[in-house]
Amino acid sequence: MLVLEDVSLSFGDRPVLEDVRWHLGDGERVALVGPNGAGKSVLMKQLLDPEGVSSGEIKIGPSIKIGYYAQEQETLNDDLDLISEIRQSAPVSREAAVAYLLRFLFTYDQMQQPIGKLSGGERSRLQLAKLVLERPNLLLLDEPTNNLDIPAIEVLEEALDEFVGTVLVISHDRYFVDKVVDRVVELRDGSFSEFLGGYTDYLDQ
Repeated sequence: MLVLEDVSLSFGDRPVLEDVRWHLGDGERVALVGPNGAGKSVLMKQLLDPEGVSSGEIKIGPSIKIGYYAQEQETLNDDLDLISEIRQSAPVSREAAVAYLLRFLFTYDQMQQPIGKLSGGERSRLQLAKLVLERPNLLLLDEPTNNLDIPAIEVLEEALDEFVGTVLVISHDRYFVDKVVDRVVELRDGSFSEFLGGYTDYLDQ
């Protein structure tokens, strides 16, 4: 699905990766963890622009369709209502869009409002709903549980259970990571360290 070959990456003058070789296999569920400021989000955004890497090579399979969940929620159009946003993501009827949004805990009144009026948690839920509907086969999730309450996190976990594909997630949420991944990669001081299992297994190791 994804291969890094001798990739070096910097954020300003600060190295993020130094000659890293790594791969992500089909169907894997992997968490990318590490200290704040280690460069996890910088790396994930670089995966969206593999040709732009300055040193080494990022290879992404030709049949890969990436779905990206951004912390900053820049993938949403604040001027559209929720139903219109969902219908732009997939060719579904208005009734199907309403039913789908209900699953992600939106009321009918909320669905008819501009996205710009949503709270941070509601925007997170909408972005996740839109992402799943677009049917990617590689999900890149940057802190997806930030701003979500427990019912919304449970909806996300259920959606990922049903998702058939590969997941790379940045998260500090120990319980969420334990439920959704089978491998943890730590980014620290420009290099990767790998651990089998979830967040608890990573901490134990």
